Amino acid sequence: MGRVKKEEDLGPEADENWKSKDPKALAHEIATFMGGEWPTRPVRKVQLAADGVPTGDEELFEMTMLNPTLLSEMSLKTRFLFLEVYLEDLQDVYSEVMETLKGDKVTYDSLRKFKHLAISLAFNAVSDVCQQAFDKTDFDPFPEVAPDERPGCVCPLDVKAFTQQT
Repeated sequence: MGRVKKEEDLGPEADENWKSKDPKALAHEIATFMGGEWPTRPVRKVQLAADGVPTGDEELFEMTMLNPTLLSEMSLKTRFLFLEVYLEDLQDVYSEVMETLKGDKVTYDSLRKFKHLAISLAFNAVSDVCQQAFDKTDFDPFPEVAPDERPGCVCPLDVKAFTQQT
């Protein structure tokens, strides 16, 4: 004779209780479930320009060195939502980097955030530009005060290459 196993309440079933079927509406519904709030984006002080942006996918992949493997695993609707959100995030962090630009130097903290975001989407070309800036930086006088935070640390950025890749 075994013990009677109590069934665990795992919360609502994903297929049964969510009203939205569109990925964007579903994300909003999940975020606001049980009183949560949908995040609002800050107003960007520096906007990305769309001048000279590649129009073909092959040209885009070649210029950005984008690795399409991650995107190929997603459904078409999810892919568009993913790119929309990531591109919004990239624009927000790009604005932060450009706000800190003084001459050819930017803050380590803003550039680190941008690089992490760019590499997570596999935009390897702009990530390489960020890495070159880190390679030229002497970190010794700026110890980490928290993971990946170095207040006062600035990195020499190749602004032309950076803006060309973004």
